[in-house]
Amino acid sequence: MKRVIYLVMAALVSTVVVAPSAAAQGEQAQEWVQNAQNSVDQARQYMETPEGQEALDAARTSLEDARASLQERGEQARENAQQALLQAQARVDEARQYMQSPDGQAALDAARASAQEALQDLQGAVQEKKQEVTSKMERTALVKSGGPGVDSLGALAAPAAALLVGGAVLGYAVLRRR
Repeated sequence: MKRVIYLVMAALVSTVVVAPSAAAQGEQAQEWVQNAQNSVDQARQYMETPEGQEALDAARTSLEDARASLQERGEQARENAQQALLQAQARVDEARQYMQSPDGQAALDAARASAQEALQDLQGAVQEKKQEVTSKMERTALVKSGGPGVDSLGALAAPAAALLVGGAVLGYAVLRRR
């Protein structure tokens, strides 16, 4: 029974709280609709005046001018594209005719010979560089592990320095203990 009373009370409270806000929103919506209707009426009245008709005619004229200008530009662009295409085709035909002529064949043979020569020069330079690197590698003394040879100064300097530093640290630690 208490639960039912609580539910009824909650329903009454929500009705008291929600109903006025919903009504206020409905009134506000009606105001908005009325304002919009007033704006539409004002626009209709303006359009019926001579000034409104002049503005409408000016807008129509401007639209027609823009449409005509756009159409004219489109036709001009189309003509320009066709001319460019014809010129490109003419150049391709000229190039084909030149390549089929004796002069064109001679130029093609010269280009091939030049490319072969450049390739041979490049192969020679690569071979020389390869020999140079190989001779440098042979001059350096390397042991089988890939490190410096026993007779080189670099092979002895690093271990000697490490032994000296380690000995100094150990000596200092021993002297400090006494």
